[in-house]
Amino acid sequence: MNNYLKNKKLRILFLYPNLNMSTLVPNAISILSSVLKKAGFSNIDLFDTTFYQSDGLSKDEDRVKVGQVQPFNFDERRIKLKSTDMYKDFEEKVNKFKPNIIFASIVEDTFPIFINFMNIIKNKKIPCLAGGVFPSSAPERVIKLDFVDYVCRGEGEGALVDLANALEEGKDTANIANLWVKKNGKVVAKNPIRPALDVNTLPVQDLSIFEDISLHRPMMGKIYRMAPVETQRGCPYTCRFCNSPEKNEFYNAQKAGRFFRKRTMKHLHEELKEIISSFGIEYIFYITDTFLAMSEREFDEFCEMYSEFKLPFFMNTRPETVTERRAKKLKEVNCHRVNIGVEHGNDKFRAEVVGRKYKNELAVKAFEYMYDAGISTVSNSIVGYPDETRELIFDSIELARKLKCDDMNAFTFTPYHGTSLRGLCEEKKYLNKDTLGHIYVSDSLLNMPSISKEEIRGLMKTFVLYARLPRSYWKEIKIAEMETKEGINKYHELMNLYKNNYSKAGVAPN
Repeated sequence: MNNYLKNKKLRILFLYPNLNMSTLVPNAISILSSVLKKAGFSNIDLFDTTFYQSDGLSKDEDRVKVGQVQPFNFDERRIKLKSTDMYKDFEEKVNKFKPNIIFASIVEDTFPIFINFMNIIKNKKIPCLAGGVFPSSAPERVIKLDFVDYVCRGEGEGALVDLANALEEGKDTANIANLWVKKNGKVVAKNPIRPALDVNTLPVQDLSIFEDISLHRPMMGKIYRMAPVETQRGCPYTCRFCNSPEKNEFYNAQKAGRFFRKRTMKHLHEELKEIISSFGIEYIFYITDTFLAMSEREFDEFCEMYSEFKLPFFMNTRPETVTERRAKKLKEVNCHRVNIGVEHGNDKFRAEVVGRKYKNELAVKAFEYMYDAGISTVSNSIVGYPDETRELIFDSIELARKLKCDDMNAFTFTPYHGTSLRGLCEEKKYLNKDTLGHIYVSDSLLNMPSISKEEIRGLMKTFVLYARLPRSYWKEIKIAEMETKEGINKYHELMNLYKNNYSKAGVAPN
């Protein structure tokens, strides 16, 4: 068996057509690379666009501009962005590496970039598999591209190994679970989903597939060598703007088991120990949707396990998972930053439209617990939900004013495929069915009678100002919403005031 594993010749190229400087190294690719290497495929390479310069601001730079993220400078780690043409570099990579297949990991935001890359090399007729959140949610749209031969729905670990083995051995690829398969321009198979895998059987992720530069990311104004780690796969909650509920429903309907699964602390410990020692990791970024979706026993096990490392770490969670006890224990194991999803400030709207059922007082308490424990927090809110009004948006602003957080994120609502709110928007004809979601834009994709795109744009831009400055400035902030010369000048004036006097954590003054 071991001799068989050592001689596989298939050449696999991962394509990660990411937006400029967006997010961490992709955990999906590092896990898939490790799984494939364990199966005997050693000829694996990656083309990642994350660190290429772009004409506009990156996501993080734009959020610095509007006061949502602290300024940072990659020069402190002597990191320079790539200034060459990424499309030419990709073509050169393909010509040099000569892949037998391309595995592309894409989300809805990066789907157009993926198309641009593959159009460059489509004449080479290299088989291509598209996987990720968007292909899982919109397989019909992805499989019809003439350069896409396979679409992976659901988890990719088993499917990609089975496909690679079939290609290696010259066998038929039509009946591989999780894959839609196209041959000679025609879809020949839409295979069922395989059972949800046991996440505790996965090998340690392969960070070596990334360039060293890719491990560096900003956090609270400082650049760290950072690694993404998942403690759970999936999410037990049912937020209507998120596609995690769709995964749960999809796996249930296919009788493929429960999509939401947790790793054991022993399995997590093994990975942390390996990546920290092998890659000099300085910061752990837990990419779990809701990190504190744990019992008290599981939480205590985590704290005991992680006390061996005590590297600073980041996590996402929800207000109802935070307690005073948990905040104190998290501080003891060096929790550095917590992103708490508030999402909206109106109890009724949040429950009925957003799918979040908790009281505002719970959110206020959650931030107070973290603040008192000495843990930095950032609040997440979304602006421009379907049928939202200016008054409802100000309910979110009013709640944000009460939160003791270091930073606050406000995102324009994005109607992603696979979310129930996407279906609502299409049903109400607030957007065209072909419209792609894109999170890193300030303009809403929706045409609604309740509020205009321009007003959403203005409130997005000034959300932090309304939430942080005294109410005596609100008339001026409304001027700053406008894209007029007066409005732009007023915006810069008030943003400087905010950064110099009101950007520290704490409740906004009246």
